[in-house]
Amino acid sequence: MNPLAVLIPERIDIEEIVNVNSSLFEEDYLRYLINTIVIKQGRMIEDRQLENENNLSKRQYYSTSEKYVKIESLKKGKEYSKHKYLCEYLCQNNVEVKRSRTTTKLVSIFERIQYVTGQNSFEYRFGTYFRKSKLKLEFINDQKIIKAIIEEGSRCDGELNSGTFNFLSKFFNQDKLQIDLAKAVDLCELRYDGHKKYDVYVKELVQIVNLYNGIYRLSFKRDSLGRVYTNITQLPKVYRRFITYNNKRLSEMDISNSVIFFMGVLLNNTLNKDSVKELFNKNIYNILKGDSSILYLMFYQSFKNLSQKEIQLLIKLGRNGKFYNEFISYFDEIFSPEDMRSFYESENDDKYTGTKEQIRKVCKKRLLAMLFAQSTQFLKEQEIFKLKFPDLLEKINKFKDKAGHKIFSHILFQIEACFVVDVVARRFNRKYRRNAPIFTLHDCLITTSDYVDRLQEEFKDCFIEYLNCFPKTKIEEWDD
Repeated sequence: MNPLAVLIPERIDIEEIVNVNSSLFEEDYLRYLINTIVIKQGRMIEDRQLENENNLSKRQYYSTSEKYVKIESLKKGKEYSKHKYLCEYLCQNNVEVKRSRTTTKLVSIFERIQYVTGQNSFEYRFGTYFRKSKLKLEFINDQKIIKAIIEEGSRCDGELNSGTFNFLSKFFNQDKLQIDLAKAVDLCELRYDGHKKYDVYVKELVQIVNLYNGIYRLSFKRDSLGRVYTNITQLPKVYRRFITYNNKRLSEMDISNSVIFFMGVLLNNTLNKDSVKELFNKNIYNILKGDSSILYLMFYQSFKNLSQKEIQLLIKLGRNGKFYNEFISYFDEIFSPEDMRSFYESENDDKYTGTKEQIRKVCKKRLLAMLFAQSTQFLKEQEIFKLKFPDLLEKINKFKDKAGHKIFSHILFQIEACFVVDVVARRFNRKYRRNAPIFTLHDCLITTSDYVDRLQEEFKDCFIEYLNCFPKTKIEEWDD
């Protein structure tokens, strides 16, 4: 087992603490205690982002560095029987730091939340002097500690573990799935120097280190969006070029205008074929507790008299990948440059300059948010959408008011997952599992660069078989 990478605040000198307290601390166990706070705080940010995505809305949270976390004892027996004592020792003012050239002060590495019997456990965060410190990489070599950390930090939910979707988790193998740690960390530091967002910095470092260490967190939201969430889906796009599988570069196959394409499939009643309807019904069963056929019927009743002209335009724009381009000029007219800058820079790292591609990104983000929100929200975006699809907008809002706005979004994401995961990914795995991996990234599929063309062919074959059509796709190489 390789050494385990851990994250330590730069201001903490592990060797000095151990030298002064050699009878108390082992270096690797001290690194574990300190790293745990960083990792758990980073995981809180990731979990909140995942929650936001599944709710399709944003919720605010205060700085995660302020939060307290529980630190579990890794080993039993005499060697680590002093776990709680060690944590308490780190809460005392035992570290001397310089205040000026001539004066020093004593500070604590940890702070502990006020303990109340029956209400909370012993939980810790960094002391003020070390909080929001930049982080450095160190390594743990104790194999027992490494094994315990990996077991505690890893997670594989339900069907990804031993169920019908376990084929998606088997490729998360540390011997083959690797990330260039040094390059990824260097880029993270460079990004932090630019954006100065400490929570983002911690989250990204934690994601990089977890992937390097083989600490995989895999979940499948079958009862909502139908999407698989993994270390790869959560890692920001800029770091993907540092990931390899079996020493091969990865490539993704992306569906253009995926949600719009599948909306057109539903509205055109393409799913009336018995084999497709059965497959789709099976996948949306968990959206509501009850008979999914009722939901299916309710959807079609709501849209049965929809303008055929609008349906055909939606299908055309969904298939050729130009749906959002139709609205670019309207966004530029209706929203001020300040609004567009705010929309763009809240979601992206680069500065808004008003390019066509940046406006398209804003357009896509805002229109999708409008489709998935309550009918009383995103009113300006509704006016823009109405310019091309007045009848469709009216019926979408009526359906959302009756069935709930979340149901509408879940139906669209479920049908997407139905074909991308249940059909294409599964069939590709059956055919090439001994030669190439398959990973999902929402509406994208990922494999090694030497097999991505075959993945694209499999995708088209599956869609022709089930739907007699297929959307536009593009291949993106994950390289430097």
